[in-house]
Amino acid sequence: MDMNEIIKDVTLTKVCSIRPFKGSDDVKQVTLAVKYDGLTISDILSKALRQDIIAWQNGPGRKNFDKLVNGSTVNVNASRPGATAIDPETAMVAKLMTMTPEEQQEYLNSLAKKAKGAEKTEGTEKVKTKIRKKKG
Repeated sequence: MDMNEIIKDVTLTKVCSIRPFKGSDDVKQVTLAVKYDGLTISDILSKALRQDIIAWQNGPGRKNFDKLVNGSTVNVNASRPGATAIDPETAMVAKLMTMTPEEQQEYLNSLAKKAKGAEKTEGTEKVKTKIRKKKG
């Protein structure tokens, strides 16, 4: 795809509501017809990316600020930029970096116990499923 291709004859429409000021009871509904003629594909995607960045910063970015590692890469799904998750390994390393060595060991031991408990639960569920299949 040529990101520098010039767009011609493209107009997108969106119905929106507008108030003269925040909190006003007066509201009007209009249809915006936005023309993209003369822009490149790159220009349009840059505009979309800007909104995705803002959605991520105001959502999971701020919420998980303490878990972010400076210089790391955070993968964001454009269909849901405000619901982005940090790479689990990166999040774990960031969390462990805030702990003392003793706290790290305690936390990792508790995770290992939870993982073993989950394995037992999964095995039990599999057995129940097999029994049901034999009966039914």
